[in-house]
Amino acid sequence: MANRGDVARLLRSPRARGLRPTVGGRGRMWPGAELPLLVGTTSAPPAPPVPASESEAMALPPFGRGLDLIAGTIAGLGWWAMSWDAKLGIWQRTADQPQVLLDPDPMTTPWHYRMAAGQDLVIYGNHVALYGEMDWRTNRPGWLAPVPPEDVWLLIDASDPAVWTWAVGGATFTPDEVLHVSAGNLSGRLLGRGVLAQYADWLGGAVAAEYHAASYFAGGALPPAVLQSPQVLTDPQAAELKTKWRAMTSTREPVILPIGYVLTPLVSNAEQNQLVQSRTWDADLVAMLLGIPSWKLGLQGPSMTYQNVDQADIVWIQDTVDRWGQPMTAAFSKWLMPRGTVVRWDYAARQRADQKTTAETLKTYTDAGILQIDEARSVIGRPPLAQATGPGTTPAGVPELTPQEVA
Repeated sequence: MANRGDVARLLRSPRARGLRPTVGGRGRMWPGAELPLLVGTTSAPPAPPVPASESEAMALPPFGRGLDLIAGTIAGLGWWAMSWDAKLGIWQRTADQPQVLLDPDPMTTPWHYRMAAGQDLVIYGNHVALYGEMDWRTNRPGWLAPVPPEDVWLLIDASDPAVWTWAVGGATFTPDEVLHVSAGNLSGRLLGRGVLAQYADWLGGAVAAEYHAASYFAGGALPPAVLQSPQVLTDPQAAELKTKWRAMTSTREPVILPIGYVLTPLVSNAEQNQLVQSRTWDADLVAMLLGIPSWKLGLQGPSMTYQNVDQADIVWIQDTVDRWGQPMTAAFSKWLMPRGTVVRWDYAARQRADQKTTAETLKTYTDAGILQIDEARSVIGRPPLAQATGPGTTPAGVPELTPQEVA
């Protein structure tokens, strides 16, 4: 297992230049990496072009903001180790939570670890971390060292496809030394597919539209005017005329044209060119591919009352956030928890309705005898009431009466 020193040396090791594969790009977990690089082959088929890179996609305001919404929600959730209580027939939190959940990465906070892991899954469809030392309580790794997914290679032996290793920073690791969380991978494929890989072609078009819009509004899409000369000009003469024209117009002073010259301003309408509509459509599609309601990104959507927003937020947690959060808890449950223990997100705080609806629901449960009052109070974070444990007994916290007081 790797320790902190090993991880620090690995990430800056000069061996990266020696072991890092340089042909193709099929083994890297970046957009377009659908097949692993085969060890022992002399060449690899060229990787398909990637129209939109990570930086270009992140520069799209709806994409960057949507990614922050998903990963930020995952980071703000709590996760707990749960064990099955056969007597009660329910899953309960373990009294001693594993260290890998309380502090998965000693180099940062649990919030930052979950935030980064959520971004890895959304963008690349893969999250990779090296195992740390064992936790003696669980006999599983007690902490993790996450690595950038774009620096990870999957190497498969061409002679035996069942044999595969990881290459990270120039060093190779066996599967039992690496935690790999994948999302969106097809059957028989180890690498997942993130949003950037699945929608790279379309995102490239959205990026191109944004560049065009910036050029359009900056006046670069069309010349500001056409200047006609009464005589035929050579190229040097035309260039000189344009230079003089720029010099005159830059002062914002009135311009007097010689006889025979004609100035024709070019006026363009962004709405007639459907530029505004196309950018709005692109933003709506970004919200669609991320699975985020358009109104969360400030886009036009249905009129929402408070109750509608509250219910829509619950649906968003179930349909979008859990889509990327579930692979993390499933991987932690399988590889980092002892037998009989699973990891689950605490969605209750984000899926809870408003206070009035919650109170009415809990009252219905307590009146029907489904919940006790203290159980209902625990849902809203209140301590138990000081109630008597039986008829004729003194409530907790109340001193007992002396015989003289009873008489």
